[in-house]
Amino acid sequence: MKSLPSLCFLCLCISLYPSFSSSAILFQGFNWASREKAGGWYNFLKTKVNDIADAGVEYVWLPPPSNSHDDGPQGYLPKRLYDLDTSKYGNKEELKSLVAAFRERGVKSISDIVINHRTAESLDNRGLSIFEGGTPDNRLDWDVSYICSTDVQFNGTGNPDTGDDWWGAPDIDHTNPKVQQELSDWMNWLKTEVGFVGWRFDMVVGYAPRFTKIYMEKTSPDFAVGELYQNVSRGQDGRPLANQDAHRTTLVNWVDAAGGAVTAFDFTTKMVLGAAVQGELWRMKDANGKPPGMIGTRPSNAVTFVDNHDTWSQRTWPFPDDKVMLGYVYILTHPGHPTIFYDHYIEWGLMEPIKKLTEIRKRNGIKDTSTVNILAAEADLYMAEIDKKIIVKIGPKMDLGNLLPANVEVATSGQDYAVWERK
Repeated sequence: MKSLPSLCFLCLCISLYPSFSSSAILFQGFNWASREKAGGWYNFLKTKVNDIADAGVEYVWLPPPSNSHDDGPQGYLPKRLYDLDTSKYGNKEELKSLVAAFRERGVKSISDIVINHRTAESLDNRGLSIFEGGTPDNRLDWDVSYICSTDVQFNGTGNPDTGDDWWGAPDIDHTNPKVQQELSDWMNWLKTEVGFVGWRFDMVVGYAPRFTKIYMEKTSPDFAVGELYQNVSRGQDGRPLANQDAHRTTLVNWVDAAGGAVTAFDFTTKMVLGAAVQGELWRMKDANGKPPGMIGTRPSNAVTFVDNHDTWSQRTWPFPDDKVMLGYVYILTHPGHPTIFYDHYIEWGLMEPIKKLTEIRKRNGIKDTSTVNILAAEADLYMAEIDKKIIVKIGPKMDLGNLLPANVEVATSGQDYAVWERK
């Protein structure tokens, strides 16, 4: 029997780190152009709450909510962090109303958190940046001492940057204890004032993962995911190399260094899958017979996706347009925490086929750590059995030989895909 101090320590550890849903489905509730919506994006998205909730999602990811520089109206050049009334998506009350509407349908909201960098409110007579937090007091009112010294173009006098430099705005010095506390206070305010329960950490390559761990511990999110974007290794033909172990290991190492509670977008799966559906489905099996992405090594911390506001809206690494449903067939039947993109679900008319897949996932209890038995991974055929409950087939090949057992029935099907359930 454990001693009382040991039990108290265990309870403390449990309280410090969130317990994510084992079958969480995330919905990205915006794209790069959403801020242009007439009448405001928050008001418009509120009209889609029921459609989104009907997909069985647990979380909706909303755009950066704060005041942002005119050069970054999408919210990724934040200025006055506490100012939620001058966002291009709508004002604070409209945001709160949207979050409440989702909550009434059982969907929790997570906020896009941009804390790698920050834009100044003005310059003093020496040309040095002055930052304002957006409150009558001095919360988040900073000067250049809060900016990394390696940002010489912004005259930063803080400590050197702990991550990749970004030229577009002053990089925040996360080694500063006041930065850590004031950013954490702001994030906790987003929870109590607006109703957010978690975070999507933007551009986590820009600062050391130990600081993500600090923000996780200080804000205790219900769900959190980091965006660690790096290109996969490619050959001379521009195609991804067959072995992407190093790429996914980078994601796993970041999660571990950030404390192990946060998840990461599985860019490895996204990039490999996008190449595989173009007649190279052999890519979907690694040397150990497992999925080639992060879901093959650390599925519980992997957030899978087909496209987002960057990869699709800005065409940084778009999934093949005519193969998008194959992407959803894969991520919604496999381990990890899958993400549905607004454009695909609402604008592309894929609502019903995606809902069929989420229903299959829920009905069969497919979760982040489900087991995958890959039955075939050939150029024109990928087949796998998940948890001995469902079988998924992707690719144009129709001759399945004896891969398909007799005791299954079709749950859904479409162009180049099918999903069977055990009878």
